[in-house]
Amino acid sequence: MSGDFEKELTRRVWTDDAFAAQVESDPVEALKTMGVEVPAGVKVKVVVQRRDRVYFTIPPARAPHAPPAATPLNQMDLWSSQCLFIWLVPVAAKFKLLALRNAARTEGDQP
Repeated sequence: MSGDFEKELTRRVWTDDAFAAQVESDPVEALKTMGVEVPAGVKVKVVVQRRDRVYFTIPPARAPHAPPAATPLNQMDLWSSQCLFIWLVPVAAKFKLLALRNAARTEGDQP
């Protein structure tokens, strides 16, 4: 998922109402139409930002009876991309996302 992908995804959401609805209701299938295969076990939620909303993401609760140290402080990574996207992902899923982005970049570099 390179910056070009992010720009194209944003453009499609802004210009295609049916695609915008699909990307929120079934993002895995919507991304598939753009050639992006989401690995099994990775769930994707796309939130189209609204001007009149404030978004909070609550980290997962620790397991009952687990000591506080069992819940890592850095549960999510947050970074921005191409001034369009804010990615918020669990640390474990970050590596899968980075692998997807690197694969897209590698494919894009081939003739």
